[in-house]
Amino acid sequence: MKPTQGLSAEANEIANAVFEQVRSIIPPDIEVDLTLESSLYEIGVDSLARMGVINRLEEAFVIRFPEDMLYDLETCGDLIECVQEILAKKTSRGAAPKKQVAAKPEPAEPAAPSDVRPEHYNVELFPECVAFDQRLTGAEAAGYSIPFFRVKERVKGSNAWVNGNEVISYTSFDYLGLAGSPRVTAAATRAIEQFGTSASASRLVGGDSTILAELDRELAAWIGTEAALVFPSGYGTNASVLAHLFGANDLILYDELAHNSIVHGTMTSEAQRRPFPHNDYAHVDKLLRDLRSQYRRVAVAVEGVYSMDGDYPDLAKFIDVKLRHKALLYVDEAHSIGVLGKTGRGICEHFGVDPNDGDLWMGTISKGLGSAGGYIAGRHKMIQYLKYTTPAFVFATAVPPSSSAASLEAIRCLRDEPERVETLRDRSALFVRLAKERGLNTGESQGTPVVPIIIGDSMRCIWLSHELLRNGIDAQPILYPAVPESLSRLRFFITSNHTPAQIEQTVDTLADCIAASQQ
Repeated sequence: MKPTQGLSAEANEIANAVFEQVRSIIPPDIEVDLTLESSLYEIGVDSLARMGVINRLEEAFVIRFPEDMLYDLETCGDLIECVQEILAKKTSRGAAPKKQVAAKPEPAEPAAPSDVRPEHYNVELFPECVAFDQRLTGAEAAGYSIPFFRVKERVKGSNAWVNGNEVISYTSFDYLGLAGSPRVTAAATRAIEQFGTSASASRLVGGDSTILAELDRELAAWIGTEAALVFPSGYGTNASVLAHLFGANDLILYDELAHNSIVHGTMTSEAQRRPFPHNDYAHVDKLLRDLRSQYRRVAVAVEGVYSMDGDYPDLAKFIDVKLRHKALLYVDEAHSIGVLGKTGRGICEHFGVDPNDGDLWMGTISKGLGSAGGYIAGRHKMIQYLKYTTPAFVFATAVPPSSSAASLEAIRCLRDEPERVETLRDRSALFVRLAKERGLNTGESQGTPVVPIIIGDSMRCIWLSHELLRNGIDAQPILYPAVPESLSRLRFFITSNHTPAQIEQTVDTLADCIAASQQ
């Protein structure tokens, strides 16, 4: 029986288009004959890949999937039916048919304690825990050493000690080497002597320290906004601010490669949401042209530098789009502050854009600024409102005195030592140039310190990570489903502490290991 037997000619045409798009994103190790009943999840089409299919179907048929259709698509047949329904509405211009609501089942009799299955109350028997344990033990049985949670006994500059061995580390976000700067560590020590090891309360309840209040001001001045506010966590900043500012009558558009914290914030906001193709401001323009009038607030969320690929958006184009459609721009600068721009002030400095042309500038002080925590920056009245109302700020203990003092001194170091940024840029460019000379695939990296080496095979990535460590180099693999299987990779974070000799040694060793893995 053919997979589309019994369908009309129109439906058959739609089905063929759906099958073509689904096949294009199935992981290469999965071989399957697609039918109407094919489960998208079981053939490796996760939520991100599904949105990619939807985006391409929208372009092909010149339609727009309504929000209520986006999240209940389980099979190829579901996709086909949705396209048919949207096209029918478009043709008839009639009212949308009422959605059939299944009758609620009669409530079941409460189960006696003796009838409750063990996997419903014994945490060790939770199916997800059992399945994950089996994956880990299976990998170990196959001879693969798990590369995650490697314990470092000591860190000094670009070097770390793992299992008693000194290695060149490419797993640190300390892009500018500020975490180990004598000035920064001395400031942290003085803060502990003055305020102790913990803030001991939220800033709303316990009050600000002189250090935290000064850090807010210094950050705003550094970024170029009216105000800034330091949060205890970068992840919590995204997750809480987005959920706090946007609700049921709003829409959040976010880049398909946006960090999980942005995705989590959109999911908990109750706003309508949808990802858009990576860095595609033209697609956002089309979406807003079709959808803007249906919502109260619309936010477009992007990152300053993407932590998987090392590329960045065309900020000026996104600002133009958001202004044209009266939307809001939310920029996560976790990996761009201290990195982009001549003096490390971020993506606005890089593009010569006034930060006041954007709306919300989020970032972390745990990467380029060598400490811990997150921040949000923007207009004074907005930051004031968030200061008194955002859950992740109001109900969380503040950043410890040592961390806030370290961040404050890190900003001052950057003002005094802008050559750190230039050194970082030179080291990043050297790594990419040498890698390309050896025929290695550096993906979309655009001269930032995030450099992927695309391998396209998760098991090979794990083996390569193990071999690199054996040769004195610490680099982590990024595997499916964090990225598509065809884009599985080793990821290198370059810092200003890495020497040219270390980078040359690393690229040579990496190229040799990759060649050995292909034999």
